[in-house]
Amino acid sequence: MEAEMQGKAKGTQVIRRATQILSAIARRSPAGVGLSEIAQRTGLAQATARRILRGLLEERLVTQNPTTHAYLLGPLVYEFGVCSTQQSGLIRHARPALERLAMQTGDTVYLIARSGAEAVCLDRVEGNFPVRVVTTGIGNRRPLGVGAVGLAILARLQESEIDAVLRTNAADYSIYGLELSDLRTAIRLSRERSYGFSDGLLTAGVSGIGLPILSPGGSPVAGISIASTSDRMSPARLAELFGLLRSEIAGIHLNAGREHTAGQG
Repeated sequence: MEAEMQGKAKGTQVIRRATQILSAIARRSPAGVGLSEIAQRTGLAQATARRILRGLLEERLVTQNPTTHAYLLGPLVYEFGVCSTQQSGLIRHARPALERLAMQTGDTVYLIARSGAEAVCLDRVEGNFPVRVVTTGIGNRRPLGVGAVGLAILARLQESEIDAVLRTNAADYSIYGLELSDLRTAIRLSRERSYGFSDGLLTAGVSGIGLPILSPGGSPVAGISIASTSDRMSPARLAELFGLLRSEIAGIHLNAGREHTAGQG
């Protein structure tokens, strides 16, 4: 019995470590990430990380650039993602809203979902404004709080949960030049404004406004953002975009939130 319990614990540990490695690679997609950085990000010894990566390579969950030796997400991950996307009620319900917002504003509209301490892009629709603003791609992940929707989601969480997210992502925020004090200020401002606002954080001259999508219980499970050049984000236009976002999200709170929550359970 004791041997069986030890075997189960070891199996769980391997799965957890493999998931941590996949998450570390996903955060650097599509550039890829080297072995030493994977070990640093996951806290694993390089020998352990290399052994797990070997198995992930065999199962097509990871690929390796033959020139740089960087690791990238493999084709099986994308196959799983296609299946998940096709079944996602959240994407199905939100897509018409994204299309209307892109048509009304001319800007790029994103559907972003919370995934633990991260935010993942589920969908994107580009407007017809001559200057296209593309800050992320479908499937890309970022630490929660990087971007307008991430701030809007954090602003709706309890302080204890915010603290946990910030601790988890502390090392990654530095990649974006963010200090924890900056994020706490941005979260406070998001609460005061009732929306998340990112001004030139990821790309100079690019800004975004985002609102959360709530589950039936009131938890922020996702959000929609509008990204544009900063010179188009005047106070008057921000107020206009806020109204458009609030109107569209009000129509998808219950249906999309319920299906998304059920899918996570």
